[in-house]
Amino acid sequence: MHEECNHLNELLAAEREIILRHLQNHKWFLQIVDEQEAKVDFVKKFGWLMRELYCGYACPDRQNCKIAQEFISQNADPK
Repeated sequence: MHEECNHLNELLAAEREIILRHLQNHKWFLQIVDEQEAKVDFVKKFGWLMRELYCGYACPDRQNCKIAQEFISQNADPK
């Protein structure tokens, strides 16, 4: 079982893509002017969710990763 994440680059790339896709709406909804402040706010509010979805449902090594075990649903497809 892996003790550390072997897919951190993939996780961060997915998070970056999601942030950039939704950042303008996030700024508008919360009336945030500064781009960097909006990114920080987005990560604080949704980073946990992106990690849980990636690690628990999308990561190809999730069944063999100690870190991902807490995020794997009992109803998830074990593939």
